[in-house]
Amino acid sequence: MARLSLYRKWRPQGFESVVGQDHVIKTLQNAIETSRIVHAYLFAGPRGTGKTSTARLLAKALNCEKGPTTQPCDECESCVAIREGRSLDVFEIDGASNRGIDEIRQLRETVRFKATQGKYKIYIIDEIHMLTIEAFNALLKTLEEPPENVVFVFATTEPQKVPATILSRCQRFTFRRIPTEVIVDRLVEISEKEGVKVEEGALHIIAETSQGGMRDALSLLDQAMAFSKDVVTSKIVQEMLGLTDAEALTSFFTILANQDLKGGLELIRSALFGGKDLIYFMESAMQVARSLLVVNADKTAPLQPGEILLSRDRKDFLQIVKTLDSVYLVKIIETLAEAVQKGKQTADPELFFDLALVTLIEDKEKSNEIESLRSLVEDQNKKLTELEKKIGEGKSQVKQKYDVVTYWKEMLEKLKSKKDTLEFYAFLVVAQPVAFDGHNLYINFPETYEFHRANVVNPKNKSLIEAKLGELTGSTIKLHVDKTPGAKKDPDFLAKTQDVFGGTILKPE
Repeated sequence: MARLSLYRKWRPQGFESVVGQDHVIKTLQNAIETSRIVHAYLFAGPRGTGKTSTARLLAKALNCEKGPTTQPCDECESCVAIREGRSLDVFEIDGASNRGIDEIRQLRETVRFKATQGKYKIYIIDEIHMLTIEAFNALLKTLEEPPENVVFVFATTEPQKVPATILSRCQRFTFRRIPTEVIVDRLVEISEKEGVKVEEGALHIIAETSQGGMRDALSLLDQAMAFSKDVVTSKIVQEMLGLTDAEALTSFFTILANQDLKGGLELIRSALFGGKDLIYFMESAMQVARSLLVVNADKTAPLQPGEILLSRDRKDFLQIVKTLDSVYLVKIIETLAEAVQKGKQTADPELFFDLALVTLIEDKEKSNEIESLRSLVEDQNKKLTELEKKIGEGKSQVKQKYDVVTYWKEMLEKLKSKKDTLEFYAFLVVAQPVAFDGHNLYINFPETYEFHRANVVNPKNKSLIEAKLGELTGSTIKLHVDKTPGAKKDPDFLAKTQDVFGGTILKPE
Protein backbone atom coordinates (compact mmCIF):
# COMPACT_ATOMS: atom_id res chain seq x y z
CA MET A 1 0.00 0.00 0.00
CA ALA A 2 1.33 3.42 -0.94
CA ARG A 3 2.49 5.63 1.91
CA LEU A 4 0.13 8.47 2.78
CA SER A 5 1.61 11.92 2.42
CA LEU A 6 1.91 13.91 5.64
CA TYR A 7 -0.76 16.46 4.77
CA ARG A 8 -3.28 13.63 4.19
CA LYS A 9 -2.15 11.59 7.18
CA TRP A 10 -2.36 14.54 9.55
CA ARG A 11 -5.48 16.18 8.15
CA PRO A 12 -7.56 17.47 11.11
CA GLN A 13 -10.17 14.94 12.24
CA GLY A 14 -11.66 17.17 14.92
CA PHE A 15 -12.29 20.88 15.31
CA GLU A 16 -9.60 21.06 18.00
CA SER A 17 -6.97 20.01 15.44
CA VAL A 18 -7.56 22.97 13.15
CA VAL A 19 -4.82 25.54 13.85
CA GLY A 20 -4.74 29.24 13.17
CA GLN A 21 -8.48 29.60 12.46
CA ASP A 22 -9.98 29.90 15.93
CA HIS A 23 -12.40 32.63 14.84
CA VAL A 24 -13.95 30.29 12.26
CA ILE A 25 -14.07 27.17 14.42
CA LYS A 26 -15.60 28.95 17.41
CA THR A 27 -18.39 30.46 15.30
CA LEU A 28 -19.23 27.12 13.66
CA GLN A 29 -19.31 25.34 17.02
CA ASN A 30 -21.64 27.97 18.43
CA ALA A 31 -23.93 27.59 15.43
CA ILE A 32 -24.04 23.81 15.91
CA GLU A 33 -24.73 24.09 19.65
CA THR A 34 -27.57 26.58 19.11
CA SER A 35 -29.03 24.75 16.06
CA ARG A 36 -28.43 27.72 13.79
CA ILE A 37 -27.09 25.87 10.79
CA VAL A 38 -27.59 27.78 7.54
CA HIS A 39 -27.97 26.22 4.13
CA ALA A 40 -24.89 27.83 2.48
CA TYR A 41 -21.40 28.73 3.70
CA LEU A 42 -18.54 30.42 1.87
CA PHE A 43 -15.04 29.59 3.08
CA ALA A 44 -12.59 32.10 1.57
CA GLY A 45 -8.86 32.37 2.09
CA PRO A 46 -5.36 31.43 0.84
CA ARG A 47 -4.61 27.88 -0.21
CA GLY A 48 -3.73 25.31 2.42
CA THR A 49 -5.28 27.19 5.34
CA GLY A 50 -7.91 24.58 6.20
CA LYS A 51 -10.99 25.46 4.14
CA THR A 52 -11.75 21.98 2.78
CA SER A 53 -10.72 20.24 6.02
CA THR A 54 -13.10 22.47 7.99
CA ALA A 55 -15.89 21.75 5.49
CA ARG A 56 -15.39 18.01 6.05
CA LEU A 57 -15.38 18.51 9.83
CA LEU A 58 -18.66 20.42 9.54
CA ALA A 59 -20.11 17.52 7.55
CA LYS A 60 -18.86 15.07 10.18
CA ALA A 61 -20.31 17.18 13.01
CA LEU A 62 -23.72 17.35 11.32
CA ASN A 63 -23.97 13.67 10.39
CA CYS A 64 -22.32 12.01 13.39
CA GLU A 65 -24.64 9.48 15.09
CA LYS A 66 -24.31 11.66 18.21
CA GLY A 67 -24.89 14.83 16.25
CA PRO A 68 -25.28 17.45 15.34
CA THR A 69 -22.36 17.87 17.75
CA THR A 70 -19.24 19.99 18.16
CA GLN A 71 -17.31 16.83 19.10
CA PRO A 72 -17.95 14.17 16.42
CA CYS A 73 -16.97 10.73 17.63
CA ASP A 74 -14.90 9.80 14.54
CA GLU A 75 -15.92 6.18 15.20
CA CYS A 76 -19.48 5.77 13.93
CA GLU A 77 -20.21 4.62 10.40
CA SER A 78 -20.96 8.14 9.19
CA CYS A 79 -17.78 9.67 10.67
CA VAL A 80 -15.58 6.90 9.31
CA ALA A 81 -17.17 7.13 5.86
CA ILE A 82 -16.62 10.88 5.73
CA ARG A 83 -13.03 10.48 6.94
CA GLU A 84 -12.33 7.89 4.23
CA GLY A 85 -14.08 9.92 1.54
CA ARG A 86 -16.81 7.37 0.79
CA SER A 87 -19.85 8.91 2.44
CA LEU A 88 -23.01 8.79 0.34
CA ASP A 89 -24.22 12.03 1.89
CA VAL A 90 -21.11 14.17 1.37
CA PHE A 91 -20.30 15.26 -2.18
CA GLU A 92 -16.97 16.95 -2.96
CA ILE A 93 -16.91 18.73 -6.30
CA ASP A 94 -13.90 20.37 -7.94
CA GLY A 95 -15.16 23.65 -9.36
CA ALA A 96 -12.22 23.89 -11.75
CA SER A 97 -13.02 20.65 -13.61
CA ASN A 98 -16.80 20.64 -13.10
CA ARG A 99 -17.52 24.20 -13.96
CA GLY A 100 -20.23 23.95 -16.60
CA ILE A 101 -23.98 24.24 -16.48
CA ASP A 102 -24.47 20.50 -17.14
CA GLU A 103 -22.63 19.54 -13.94
CA ILE A 104 -24.68 22.00 -11.88
CA ARG A 105 -27.92 20.72 -13.42
CA GLN A 106 -26.91 17.21 -12.39
CA LEU A 107 -26.24 18.51 -8.89
CA ARG A 108 -29.71 20.06 -8.76
CA GLU A 109 -31.22 16.67 -9.60
CA THR A 110 -29.46 14.89 -6.74
CA VAL A 111 -30.26 17.65 -4.24
CA ARG A 112 -33.92 16.62 -4.19
CA PHE A 113 -33.18 13.22 -2.64
CA LYS A 114 -32.90 12.80 1.11
CA ALA A 115 -29.74 11.81 2.94
CA THR A 116 -29.16 8.06 3.13
CA GLN A 117 -26.93 7.67 6.23
CA GLY A 118 -26.95 10.93 8.16
CA LYS A 119 -29.32 13.80 8.76
CA TYR A 120 -27.84 16.16 6.17
CA LYS A 121 -26.60 16.10 2.61
CA ILE A 122 -23.48 18.24 2.29
CA TYR A 123 -22.15 19.57 -1.00
CA ILE A 124 -18.56 20.86 -0.85
CA ILE A 125 -17.61 22.78 -4.00
CA ASP A 126 -13.91 23.69 -4.09
CA GLU A 127 -12.67 26.70 -6.08
CA ILE A 128 -16.23 27.77 -6.80
CA HIS A 129 -15.02 30.95 -8.47
CA MET A 130 -14.10 28.79 -11.49
CA LEU A 131 -17.74 28.10 -12.40
CA THR A 132 -19.13 29.65 -15.55
CA ILE A 133 -21.76 32.39 -15.43
CA GLU A 134 -24.38 29.92 -16.67
CA ALA A 135 -23.40 27.46 -13.94
CA PHE A 136 -23.67 30.17 -11.29
CA ASN A 137 -27.12 31.09 -12.55
CA ALA A 138 -28.24 27.48 -12.36
CA LEU A 139 -26.82 27.15 -8.85
CA LEU A 140 -28.54 30.36 -7.75
CA LYS A 141 -31.97 28.80 -8.28
CA THR A 142 -31.15 26.04 -5.82
CA LEU A 143 -29.77 28.51 -3.26
CA GLU A 144 -32.94 30.60 -3.47
CA GLU A 145 -35.13 27.59 -2.65
CA PRO A 146 -32.85 25.17 -0.81
CA PRO A 147 -34.21 21.71 0.03
CA GLU A 148 -34.53 20.85 3.71
CA ASN A 149 -31.41 19.41 5.43
CA VAL A 150 -29.08 20.29 2.54
CA VAL A 151 -25.94 22.31 3.30
CA PHE A 152 -23.63 23.85 0.70
CA VAL A 153 -20.04 24.71 1.55
CA PHE A 154 -18.23 26.73 -1.10
CA ALA A 155 -14.45 27.11 -0.85
CA THR A 156 -12.45 29.66 -2.82
CA THR A 157 -9.14 31.46 -2.90
CA GLU A 158 -10.66 34.31 -4.95
CA PRO A 159 -13.98 35.38 -3.44
CA GLN A 160 -14.01 38.56 -5.51
CA LYS A 161 -14.75 36.42 -8.57
CA VAL A 162 -17.90 34.93 -7.04
CA PRO A 163 -21.07 36.78 -8.18
CA ALA A 164 -22.71 39.00 -5.60
CA THR A 165 -25.98 37.08 -6.02
CA ILE A 166 -24.24 33.95 -4.73
CA LEU A 167 -22.33 35.74 -1.97
CA SER A 168 -25.47 37.35 -0.61
CA ARG A 169 -27.00 33.92 0.02
CA CYS A 170 -24.01 32.54 1.93
CA GLN A 171 -22.63 32.95 5.42
CA ARG A 172 -19.05 33.95 4.80
CA PHE A 173 -15.97 32.88 6.77
CA THR A 174 -12.53 34.29 6.02
CA PHE A 175 -9.60 31.94 6.61
CA ARG A 176 -6.34 33.70 7.45
CA ARG A 177 -2.76 32.81 6.72
CA ILE A 178 -1.48 30.74 9.60
CA PRO A 179 1.26 32.51 11.64
CA THR A 180 4.78 31.12 11.21
CA GLU A 181 5.16 30.20 14.88
CA VAL A 182 1.88 28.27 14.83
CA ILE A 183 3.04 26.30 11.80
CA VAL A 184 6.40 25.61 13.44
CA ASP A 185 4.70 24.28 16.60
CA ARG A 186 2.53 21.97 14.51
CA LEU A 187 5.53 20.74 12.50
CA VAL A 188 7.43 20.02 15.72
CA GLU A 189 4.50 17.97 16.98
CA ILE A 190 4.15 15.99 13.75
CA SER A 191 7.90 15.36 13.30
CA GLU A 192 8.09 14.02 16.88
CA LYS A 193 5.19 11.68 16.24
CA GLU A 194 6.82 10.58 12.99
CA GLY A 195 10.07 9.92 14.86
CA VAL A 196 12.09 12.28 12.67
CA LYS A 197 14.72 14.70 13.99
CA VAL A 198 14.40 18.18 12.49
CA GLU A 199 16.41 21.31 13.32
CA GLU A 200 14.33 24.25 14.52
CA GLY A 201 15.97 26.44 11.90
CA ALA A 202 14.83 24.03 9.18
CA LEU A 203 11.26 24.19 10.45
CA HIS A 204 11.33 27.99 10.40
CA ILE A 205 12.54 27.97 6.80
CA ILE A 206 9.76 25.55 5.85
CA ALA A 207 7.16 27.64 7.67
CA GLU A 208 8.33 30.88 6.05
CA THR A 209 8.40 29.29 2.60
CA SER A 210 4.86 27.95 2.97
CA GLN A 211 3.57 31.54 3.35
CA GLY A 212 0.92 30.72 5.92
CA GLY A 213 -0.34 27.47 4.37
CA MET A 214 -0.25 24.39 6.61
CA ARG A 215 -0.74 22.00 3.71
CA ASP A 216 2.27 23.43 1.87
CA ALA A 217 4.33 23.27 5.05
CA LEU A 218 3.53 19.60 5.57
CA SER A 219 4.33 18.85 1.94
CA LEU A 220 7.72 20.56 2.28
CA LEU A 221 8.44 18.70 5.53
CA ASP A 222 7.53 15.44 3.80
CA GLN A 223 9.91 16.27 0.96
CA ALA A 224 12.70 17.25 3.37
CA MET A 225 12.31 13.98 5.28
CA ALA A 226 12.73 12.05 2.03
CA PHE A 227 15.68 14.26 1.05
CA SER A 228 17.63 13.68 4.26
CA LYS A 229 19.04 10.54 5.88
CA ASP A 230 19.14 11.14 9.61
CA VAL A 231 18.38 14.74 10.57
CA VAL A 232 16.54 17.39 8.58
CA THR A 233 18.88 20.39 8.79
CA SER A 234 18.57 23.98 7.60
CA LYS A 235 21.22 23.33 4.96
CA ILE A 236 19.31 20.33 3.61
CA VAL A 237 16.10 22.36 3.33
CA GLN A 238 17.94 25.21 1.63
CA GLU A 239 19.57 22.87 -0.88
CA MET A 240 16.29 21.08 -1.48
CA LEU A 241 14.41 24.29 -2.21
CA GLY A 242 17.26 26.10 -3.94
CA LEU A 243 17.19 28.73 -1.23
CA THR A 244 19.82 31.19 -0.10
CA ASP A 245 22.16 29.90 2.58
CA ALA A 246 23.49 31.75 5.63
CA GLU A 247 26.87 32.38 4.04
CA ALA A 248 25.34 34.15 1.02
CA LEU A 249 23.12 36.33 3.25
CA THR A 250 26.06 37.29 5.45
CA SER A 251 28.07 38.16 2.34
CA PHE A 252 25.20 40.32 1.06
CA PHE A 253 25.12 42.49 4.19
CA THR A 254 28.92 42.69 4.27
CA ILE A 255 28.84 43.90 0.66
CA LEU A 256 26.32 46.61 1.55
CA ALA A 257 28.43 47.72 4.52
CA ASN A 258 31.56 47.91 2.31
CA GLN A 259 29.73 49.45 -0.68
CA ASP A 260 31.16 46.72 -2.90
CA LEU A 261 28.98 46.92 -6.01
CA LYS A 262 31.16 44.57 -8.06
CA GLY A 263 31.13 41.96 -5.30
CA GLY A 264 27.36 42.33 -4.95
CA LEU A 265 26.72 41.75 -8.65
CA GLU A 266 29.00 38.72 -8.57
CA LEU A 267 27.10 37.36 -5.56
CA ILE A 268 23.80 37.66 -7.42
CA ARG A 269 25.26 35.90 -10.48
CA SER A 270 26.67 33.14 -8.30
CA ALA A 271 23.32 32.63 -6.58
CA LEU A 272 21.50 32.55 -9.92
CA PHE A 273 23.86 30.04 -11.56
CA GLY A 274 23.81 27.98 -8.36
CA GLY A 275 20.08 27.43 -8.83
CA LYS A 276 19.06 29.76 -5.99
CA ASP A 277 15.68 31.47 -5.95
CA LEU A 278 16.46 35.20 -6.20
CA ILE A 279 13.00 36.19 -4.94
CA TYR A 280 13.59 34.11 -1.83
CA PHE A 281 17.09 35.61 -1.53
CA MET A 282 15.62 39.12 -1.37
CA GLU A 283 12.83 38.07 0.97
CA SER A 284 15.37 36.42 3.27
CA ALA A 285 17.52 39.56 3.24
CA MET A 286 14.45 41.60 4.21
CA GLN A 287 13.83 39.20 7.09
CA VAL A 288 17.42 39.58 8.27
CA ALA A 289 17.18 43.39 8.06
CA ARG A 290 13.94 43.33 10.05
CA SER A 291 15.53 41.13 12.71
CA LEU A 292 18.52 43.46 12.87
CA LEU A 293 16.15 46.34 13.58
CA VAL A 294 14.42 44.43 16.37
CA VAL A 295 17.62 43.23 18.02
CA ASN A 296 19.20 46.67 17.72
CA ALA A 297 16.24 48.16 19.59
CA ASP A 298 16.04 45.39 22.18
CA LYS A 299 19.10 43.26 22.88
CA THR A 300 16.94 40.90 25.00
CA ALA A 301 14.33 40.26 22.29
CA PRO A 302 13.47 36.60 21.59
CA LEU A 303 15.22 34.72 18.79
CA GLN A 304 14.35 36.39 15.49
CA PRO A 305 13.70 34.69 12.10
CA GLY A 306 16.62 36.57 10.57
CA GLU A 307 18.98 35.20 13.21
CA ILE A 308 17.79 31.70 12.43
CA LEU A 309 18.43 32.26 8.73
CA LEU A 310 22.01 33.32 9.48
CA SER A 311 22.48 30.57 12.07
CA ARG A 312 24.20 33.10 14.34
CA ASP A 313 24.15 33.69 18.05
CA ARG A 314 23.06 37.09 19.35
CA LYS A 315 26.61 38.38 19.91
CA ASP A 316 27.71 37.72 16.32
CA PHE A 317 24.40 39.04 15.01
CA LEU A 318 24.96 42.38 16.74
CA GLN A 319 28.26 42.83 14.90
CA ILE A 320 26.33 43.38 11.67
CA VAL A 321 24.15 46.04 13.32
CA LYS A 322 27.23 48.17 14.03
CA THR A 323 27.90 48.62 10.32
CA LEU A 324 24.31 49.45 9.32
CA ASP A 325 22.19 52.03 11.15
CA SER A 326 18.41 51.74 11.61
CA VAL A 327 17.59 54.27 8.88
CA TYR A 328 19.60 52.28 6.35
CA LEU A 329 18.06 48.97 7.48
CA VAL A 330 14.59 50.43 6.81
CA LYS A 331 15.82 51.51 3.36
CA ILE A 332 17.02 47.94 2.68
CA ILE A 333 13.58 46.54 3.52
CA GLU A 334 11.72 49.13 1.41
CA THR A 335 14.02 48.77 -1.62
CA LEU A 336 14.01 44.96 -1.60
CA ALA A 337 10.23 44.84 -1.08
CA GLU A 338 9.75 46.87 -4.24
CA ALA A 339 12.22 44.65 -6.12
CA VAL A 340 10.42 41.50 -4.95
CA GLN A 341 7.06 42.87 -6.07
CA LYS A 342 8.37 43.72 -9.53
CA GLY A 343 10.45 40.55 -9.74
CA LYS A 344 7.37 38.36 -9.22
CA GLN A 345 5.72 39.99 -12.22
CA THR A 346 8.51 39.12 -14.63
CA ALA A 347 10.61 36.17 -15.67
CA ASP A 348 13.77 38.16 -14.91
CA PRO A 349 13.93 38.97 -11.16
CA GLU A 350 17.72 39.28 -11.54
CA LEU A 351 17.27 42.70 -13.19
CA PHE A 352 15.36 44.14 -10.25
CA PHE A 353 17.76 42.60 -7.75
CA ASP A 354 20.65 44.30 -9.58
CA LEU A 355 18.81 47.64 -9.55
CA ALA A 356 18.02 47.28 -5.85
CA LEU A 357 21.67 46.57 -5.09
CA VAL A 358 22.84 49.66 -7.01
CA THR A 359 20.26 51.82 -5.21
CA LEU A 360 21.27 50.53 -1.78
CA ILE A 361 24.98 51.03 -2.36
CA GLU A 362 24.44 54.56 -3.70
CA ASP A 363 22.33 55.37 -0.62
CA LYS A 364 25.07 53.98 1.62
CA GLU A 365 27.61 56.24 -0.08
CA LYS A 366 25.35 59.27 0.41
CA SER A 367 24.81 58.26 4.02
CA ASN A 368 28.58 58.07 4.54
CA GLU A 369 29.05 61.49 2.94
CA ILE A 370 26.40 62.99 5.21
CA GLU A 371 28.04 61.35 8.20
CA SER A 372 31.41 62.78 7.19
CA LEU A 373 29.90 66.25 6.86
CA ARG A 374 28.19 65.85 10.20
CA SER A 375 31.50 64.88 11.80
CA LEU A 376 33.20 67.83 10.15
CA VAL A 377 30.57 70.25 11.44
CA GLU A 378 30.80 68.80 14.92
CA ASP A 379 34.59 69.16 14.81
CA GLN A 380 34.33 72.77 13.70
CA ASN A 381 31.79 73.49 16.42
CA LYS A 382 34.18 72.09 19.01
CA LYS A 383 37.00 74.30 17.71
CA LEU A 384 34.72 77.34 17.76
CA THR A 385 33.71 76.60 21.34
CA GLU A 386 37.33 76.35 22.38
CA LEU A 387 38.12 79.62 20.61
CA GLU A 388 35.24 81.40 22.33
CA LYS A 389 36.50 80.20 25.70
CA LYS A 390 39.97 81.60 24.95
CA ILE A 391 38.57 84.97 23.94
CA GLY A 392 36.64 85.18 27.23
CA GLU A 393 35.23 88.61 27.89
CA GLY A 394 36.00 89.71 24.37
CA LYS A 395 33.45 87.19 23.02
CA SER A 396 30.47 89.54 23.30
CA GLN A 397 32.49 92.35 21.70
CA VAL A 398 33.50 90.10 18.81
CA LYS A 399 29.83 89.40 18.17
CA GLN A 400 29.15 93.15 18.21
CA LYS A 401 31.94 93.70 15.66
CA TYR A 402 30.22 91.12 13.48
CA ASP A 403 26.72 92.64 13.78
CA VAL A 404 27.66 96.32 13.53
CA VAL A 405 28.38 96.18 9.80
CA THR A 406 24.81 95.20 8.98
CA TYR A 407 23.45 97.75 11.46
CA TRP A 408 25.63 100.53 10.03
CA LYS A 409 24.48 99.87 6.47
CA GLU A 410 20.86 100.08 7.58
CA MET A 411 21.48 103.38 9.41
CA LEU A 412 23.17 104.93 6.37
CA GLU A 413 20.25 103.95 4.14
CA LYS A 414 17.80 105.57 6.54
CA LEU A 415 19.88 108.78 6.74
CA LYS A 416 20.15 108.86 2.95
CA SER A 417 16.40 108.48 2.47
CA LYS A 418 15.49 111.74 4.32
CA LYS A 419 16.27 115.30 3.19
CA ASP A 420 16.95 116.64 6.69
CA THR A 421 19.55 113.93 7.35
CA LEU A 422 21.18 113.83 3.92
CA GLU A 423 24.02 116.08 5.11
CA PHE A 424 24.79 113.72 7.98
CA TYR A 425 24.82 110.84 5.51
CA ALA A 426 27.46 112.66 3.43
CA PHE A 427 29.72 112.98 6.50
CA LEU A 428 29.18 109.47 7.82
CA VAL A 429 29.30 107.47 4.60
CA VAL A 430 33.11 107.37 4.67
CA ALA A 431 33.25 106.27 8.33
CA GLN A 432 34.01 102.68 9.33
CA PRO A 433 31.83 100.94 11.97
CA VAL A 434 33.67 99.26 14.84
CA ALA A 435 31.10 98.04 17.35
CA PHE A 436 27.53 98.50 18.55
CA ASP A 437 26.02 97.20 21.79
CA GLY A 438 22.49 98.53 21.33
CA HIS A 439 23.14 102.01 22.73
CA ASN A 440 26.81 102.81 22.03
CA LEU A 441 27.92 103.13 18.40
CA TYR A 442 31.68 103.18 17.72
CA ILE A 443 33.01 104.47 14.39
CA ASN A 444 36.44 105.41 12.95
CA PHE A 445 37.47 107.75 10.12
CA PRO A 446 40.44 107.14 7.81
CA GLU A 447 43.13 109.83 8.11
CA THR A 448 42.36 111.20 4.62
CA TYR A 449 38.84 112.13 5.70
CA GLU A 450 39.68 114.60 8.50
CA PHE A 451 37.12 117.12 7.20
CA HIS A 452 34.31 114.58 7.58
CA ARG A 453 35.55 113.57 11.00
CA ALA A 454 35.69 117.16 12.23
CA ASN A 455 32.11 117.83 11.18
CA VAL A 456 30.87 114.71 12.95
CA VAL A 457 32.72 115.32 16.24
CA ASN A 458 31.50 118.93 16.29
CA PRO A 459 29.38 118.94 19.48
CA LYS A 460 26.39 120.54 17.75
CA ASN A 461 26.41 118.14 14.81
CA LYS A 462 27.16 115.14 17.02
CA SER A 463 24.12 115.89 19.18
CA LEU A 464 21.90 116.25 16.11
CA ILE A 465 23.22 113.00 14.65
CA GLU A 466 22.60 111.14 17.92
CA ALA A 467 19.08 112.57 18.05
CA LYS A 468 18.32 111.49 14.47
CA LEU A 469 19.72 108.01 15.08
CA GLY A 470 17.51 107.79 18.14
CA GLU A 471 14.44 108.76 16.10
CA LEU A 472 15.25 106.16 13.45
CA THR A 473 15.89 103.32 15.89
CA GLY A 474 13.55 104.18 18.72
CA SER A 475 16.32 103.98 21.31
CA THR A 476 19.00 106.26 22.80
CA ILE A 477 22.20 106.14 20.73
CA LYS A 478 25.56 107.48 21.95
CA LEU A 479 28.09 108.11 19.16
CA HIS A 480 31.82 107.40 19.81
CA VAL A 481 34.37 108.55 17.22
CA ASP A 482 37.88 107.04 17.00
CA LYS A 483 37.39 105.10 20.25
CA THR A 484 37.57 101.37 20.97
CA PRO A 485 34.87 99.78 23.14
CA GLY A 486 36.24 98.25 26.33
CA ALA A 487 39.77 99.46 25.57
CA LYS A 488 40.59 99.87 29.25
CA LYS A 489 39.36 96.40 30.12
CA ASP A 490 40.79 94.57 27.12
CA PRO A 491 43.64 96.33 25.27
CA ASP A 492 44.15 93.27 23.07
CA PHE A 493 40.59 93.32 21.69
CA LEU A 494 41.50 94.33 18.13
CA ALA A 495 44.27 91.74 18.01
CA LYS A 496 41.89 89.02 19.19
CA THR A 497 39.30 90.17 16.69
CA GLN A 498 41.89 89.94 13.93
CA ASP A 499 42.76 86.37 15.08
CA VAL A 500 39.14 85.31 14.67
CA PHE A 501 38.16 87.15 11.48
CA GLY A 502 41.47 87.96 9.82
CA GLY A 503 41.81 91.19 7.83
CA THR A 504 43.80 94.36 8.56
CA ILE A 505 43.51 96.72 11.54
CA LEU A 506 42.87 100.10 9.93
CA LYS A 507 43.66 102.22 12.99
CA PRO A 508 45.58 100.34 15.68
CA GLU A 509 45.78 101.56 19.26
